[in-house]
Amino acid sequence: MLVETIRMGNKEEYFTGIFEGNKDRVYRICCSFVRSHHNRKDLFQEIFMNIWKSLNSFQNKSHINTWIYRISINTAINFCKLQDKNENRCQEIKHEIFEAAGNEIKKKQETDRQLKVLLGLINSLPLLEKTIITLVLEGMDRASIAEICGLSEGNVRVKIHRIKSKLKKMMEGENHEL
Repeated sequence: MLVETIRMGNKEEYFTGIFEGNKDRVYRICCSFVRSHHNRKDLFQEIFMNIWKSLNSFQNKSHINTWIYRISINTAINFCKLQDKNENRCQEIKHEIFEAAGNEIKKKQETDRQLKVLLGLINSLPLLEKTIITLVLEGMDRASIAEICGLSEGNVRVKIHRIKSKLKKMMEGENHEL
């Protein structure tokens, strides 16, 4: 269907739909890989440029969202590698404070602190582990994660368990230091 849609000259409309349906998801991926707001914007734009360039080659062999995740993750990894070489900017994430939740400011501040610690710990993971846990946090199923990462579903299941255990131990260590 996609190939027919593009052949009929509706590539712009189809891309607009893809952009609107995935912009928040892609931005969250950018936040998981890049620290500064400026670099996040650059990465976000680069991801959608790559989606646009590759749109004609999408063959409907997987779900469009899986395909978009694959492009997003690969672009983010390449972006980070380039940034590491040039400016060493892609070492940790900085979580931006989300909206206040009513009268529970103290609870929210503690949650924010724990989230910042967790995101920092996630960012310190090796790229494959960071990719897998980011996709888990996005709600992706194991089969899709396996397809995106080029692993078996069983391998993904084991890696998810190990990453969660690793992050739990790291979080416990962080809480003792505070």
